Amino acid sequence: MGSLWSLIHSYPDVCIAIICFFGLSIFRFIQQIQKSCIPLNWPVVGMLPFIVVSRHCIHDKVMGLLREAGCTFFFFGPWLLDMNFLITCDPATVNHCLNTHFEKYPKGREFAEMFDILGDGLLVADSESWEYQRRVATTIFGSRAFRSFVMSTITRKVGNVLLPYLDHMAKHGSEIELEDVFMRLSLDISYCTVFTTDLGCLSVSSPMPVFGCATKEAEEAMLFRHMVPSKLWKLMRWLNVGTEKKLADAKVVINQFIYEEIAKRKAQGSNGSPADILSMYMKVTLDPSMSEQQKTDFLRDTAAGFILAGKDLIAVTLTWFFYMMCKHPKVEARILEELKDLQSSSWPGDFSVFECDALRSAVYLQAALLETLRLFPATPFEEKEAHVDDILPDGTKVTKGTRIVFSLYAMGRIEGIWGKDCMEFRPERWVSKSGRIRHEPSYKFMSFNSGPRSCIGKDVSLSNMKITAASIIYNFKVELVKGHEVMPQSSVILHTQNGMMVSLKRRVAG
Repeated sequence: MGSLWSLIHSYPDVCIAIICFFGLSIFRFIQQIQKSCIPLNWPVVGMLPFIVVSRHCIHDKVMGLLREAGCTFFFFGPWLLDMNFLITCDPATVNHCLNTHFEKYPKGREFAEMFDILGDGLLVADSESWEYQRRVATTIFGSRAFRSFVMSTITRKVGNVLLPYLDHMAKHGSEIELEDVFMRLSLDISYCTVFTTDLGCLSVSSPMPVFGCATKEAEEAMLFRHMVPSKLWKLMRWLNVGTEKKLADAKVVINQFIYEEIAKRKAQGSNGSPADILSMYMKVTLDPSMSEQQKTDFLRDTAAGFILAGKDLIAVTLTWFFYMMCKHPKVEARILEELKDLQSSSWPGDFSVFECDALRSAVYLQAALLETLRLFPATPFEEKEAHVDDILPDGTKVTKGTRIVFSLYAMGRIEGIWGKDCMEFRPERWVSKSGRIRHEPSYKFMSFNSGPRSCIGKDVSLSNMKITAASIIYNFKVELVKGHEVMPQSSVILHTQNGMMVSLKRRVAG
């Protein structure tokens, strides 16, 4: 300490200069943080403080960052933790990576390992495995028998389960958490679509089934994997602690249910339903070199992928759709008028349920759903990995192994992409002058992915949402609980942070 004071007395001008330098640097950093959305690249920790500070509203922060950076930005994580990646919402880059140079940007090993609960299924597969599974899935989803089975399942669940449940809650004046209702309904529909088995998730008296709880634990663990360095969650997996232990336990439950359903169907032989996903896949001729266990594992991975992929995306979209209806009563009124001109079927309890064919002409309803997906994409980001060195359309150079994150959330809110009213909920933007749904290229509207990996279940998903939304709007008035704030959650699926609390009122028939 004495030598330090001696140095200060001997060279006061130098010390003052050093203090001023660091003081001005800190002041500049603070000013930059306050005025700019661009995160600082700190020594050692990189830009990690940006994620920590923004963790409760990361999607909106990334949107601001990309607006300021010009739609593409390199993020640098802490040293030695392999957290560097490029983030973008540039449609030209999306088209480059997901369409014209698709083969250069696979899902990558890291993605497959992060979602290892899906095994080697279609959602994580690459190369020849993906091509084969894609062909099989496209054939099945294009089958008239399968589509008819799915639509009848959705209609039955809405008429027999959802509407009576909502009516019960309305009669008792109970406030309900709408996202939870949609999560349960979607799990019911997904499970029934795959196995023709009713889980009974949406019951007034019964708790969430064990399978449903397991899928929720698995999703929370996969979210955690996205938010921390891969080395950390891999260490936790090795030690079998924390969220990784929960994931391992959840996987045991999920496997138990799925393998039991497969065994049950094998025992039934051709007596099973001919149109559910499991039955359709069991008719597919697989590689004769595969063992019986490998074939069973293939069915397991396929079933898990369809169940986990379908249920959350539809549930969260319906949640945000009804949030928009609560905030935009004029849009809801116009949809209601559109529905009054359409034919519906009567169900016990004096409910009206709209079937798929009747809703083909409900253009404004579909426009409102697409507008919801633009502002609140169910999957707010998509990931790829550069397989080779490449140059993006804006001149950005990427090296082999670079992770590229596409922000769908930001893409829907950029003025240069959607115009000055990009932040407004305006379904009219989706209706053409001829009164039909306006087409937008998938690299601009990525809610159903883009390129060869575009969602094969797009039509089925939209029909599901239209049937559910139309039947609820026609039978009930949904009102947001006063004072309840609805915010996007910082997650791989755009859930709400605190749910969506609503009250319901039965509409008077006619």
